[in-house]
Amino acid sequence: MRHFSQQFWSVLLFICSFSLAAQENVQTVGDLPDDVFETSGLLYFNGNLITHNDSGNEAVLYEIDLQSLSIIRRVIISNVTNIDWEAISQDDEYIYIGDFGNNVGTRKDLAVHRILKEDFLNANTVSAETINFSYEDQQDFENSGNSDWDAEAFFVIDDRLVVLTKQWKSLGSVAYEFSKLPGTYVASRVGAIDDVGLITDATYDTESNRLVVIGYSSILSPFVGVVEHLNFNAVFEGYVQKSLGLNFIQAEGLTQTSTENYYFSSEYYSRQTPTIESPSRLFSFQIPTIEEEPTEPEEPENPQEPENPEDPEVPDAPEEPDAPEEPENPAEPEIPEESDNPEDPILPVFPENTDQEDELIIYRDNVSSRYYYAITTDKTVFGQVIYDVTGKEVWQNTGDIGKKGIISNHLESSIYYLALFLEDGVVATSFAVY
Repeated sequence: MRHFSQQFWSVLLFICSFSLAAQENVQTVGDLPDDVFETSGLLYFNGNLITHNDSGNEAVLYEIDLQSLSIIRRVIISNVTNIDWEAISQDDEYIYIGDFGNNVGTRKDLAVHRILKEDFLNANTVSAETINFSYEDQQDFENSGNSDWDAEAFFVIDDRLVVLTKQWKSLGSVAYEFSKLPGTYVASRVGAIDDVGLITDATYDTESNRLVVIGYSSILSPFVGVVEHLNFNAVFEGYVQKSLGLNFIQAEGLTQTSTENYYFSSEYYSRQTPTIESPSRLFSFQIPTIEEEPTEPEEPENPQEPENPEDPEVPDAPEEPDAPEEPENPAEPEIPEESDNPEDPILPVFPENTDQEDELIIYRDNVSSRYYYAITTDKTVFGQVIYDVTGKEVWQNTGDIGKKGIISNHLESSIYYLALFLEDGVVATSFAVY
């Protein structure tokens, strides 16, 4: 039992470190102007930010001062419409706008528009060239509700564009590539990933060959995914995902301003029950550069040993002190007993919320082998998620959630943690299934 307890605390420390490392450098820069409350893409160019709204809005790019967050210019794309602009990207010569929002999967006019950077800098009205595409494996275009053929993220690599789908049903993503030259193309699959959440934007750094994506869970908890040393033929190979430690934030646009610095924008979000209002905002965070480990110096061949080295004198060993007497019947460290009283905490609260009144405990009924939870709070609980030791979501509930209840989801023997989403934060704690 003692060995199990040591393993438990080691795993708990790993979970805490994994989550907090992703949260500690996220900063709220400020609210975005009301004109871009539906910000969907984000780009850093010429020292400023560029963003746009999504479906049903004007075909306009908004240039925003990074210090004041005020709109300093509006650039109209005169020869296209904003069917559902969802992302913006760039290379050395062009700015690319992804018009491929496709929530219900019925669109057959998916497109990427591109404008010359020179035109953008010199005029407030510009014309675009269009790149049309379709997915090689989409056969069904019927409207059956939110589909797996939506997309809100793409990036430019060499002479290609790579679109990352936003799968509403599968909560995964598929990467498709096609030419960045104007024309009509069938996009080919170059990677896929399952159960990550809803990916909403991406940025790629050619110098470091690093891909970073942003998105949010089904209960609006933003995450960042990173692929170091991108493999173009397997885009999600080596993908690592971390929570940003925020809640009720609909993360939409992502851009990189330097080797380690990133910004992301959130769209305005509101909810009536419970009452939640999240304005359109700009956030920043950092991803440290991974230093390559130095190679070990080669040892010289056949090093010469000194001739006839003298043996150093060995000093007399000091006398060993008498060993201290051991107390009779030393006490074993106490292991907390399982309790049937939900007011007796068994495990510590995961450090996501330090508010003492919002305390979550989990306990096991030895008779039924069921696991129960209880939270002492006056606030509404409207989200419930279980994660495994890798941080992967294994179960969620967004229905009518009580402040006491049974964890009815079948779980294999392992370490998990349960997170309850309140109106002003998240409370979570770990538990062991055995």
